[in-house]
Amino acid sequence: MAVQQLMKTFLLVLSLSGLCQTADALASTRTSQKIFAVEDRITEDRRIQPFESAGAEFSRRTALRNFGVASAVLFGSSAGFTKPLPAVAADDSLDAYLYKIVRVREATQQERRLITTGKFKDQQRANVKLAVKFMVQNYRLSDSVVGASGYLTGGNALQMRAIDAGQGAVQNLQTILEYFDSSDVENIKVGKNSMAGKEEIVVKGLEATQVKLDEFLGFFDDETVNKVKAKVQEENELNVKEFDRSLGDIINLAPPS
Repeated sequence: MAVQQLMKTFLLVLSLSGLCQTADALASTRTSQKIFAVEDRITEDRRIQPFESAGAEFSRRTALRNFGVASAVLFGSSAGFTKPLPAVAADDSLDAYLYKIVRVREATQQERRLITTGKFKDQQRANVKLAVKFMVQNYRLSDSVVGASGYLTGGNALQMRAIDAGQGAVQNLQTILEYFDSSDVENIKVGKNSMAGKEEIVVKGLEATQVKLDEFLGFFDDETVNKVKAKVQEENELNVKEFDRSLGDIINLAPPS
């Protein structure tokens, strides 16, 4: 009887020992899994980190490059560059840049006609401030000037002279916008009393812009510029043909130029 009781006790102890070992094994497994999970996460972080650093480095290089272009625009007349301006992207052709510039030139003419005649068809263009913003932002005038100048092959001095002329046009448009802001004028609308006393200032600004754009276009050969102008004229004529006459007559057509 005593022997049987002893055997039962021994088996119980053995079972408890096995359970403890199993528990330790499970705990060890969980710990290992946690460790592996942490290590995997660290490894993954290390894999990602170089890309983040490279991205930050790329951003810095881009910022520095952009700063260099901006500095060239602002201080080009006094800077002594020994290298050409940054090469333009392959998908940004000279014709594409000049097209935007010619369109802005056309817009300055159209806006002047709107102001001086008081006739307008497009309500957005009736808002002079909005129209000027459109010229500067939607056509990316400043970028187009710098991009087109990069195609000039006469050296850095010629490129910088072209940029000075083009950026002069940008500055003239910005001056119109700043005039609105300084006068606490939200917008100036054609045909409204809000234009009283302001027409001359705006018209002179638009005229000065066209003069600067003409000066800029003068840096490029006539064949290239005339080809772009012909494309603009062709598009305008096509728009006239496709215009729905049931909507009324077309007002303020751009004259051939």
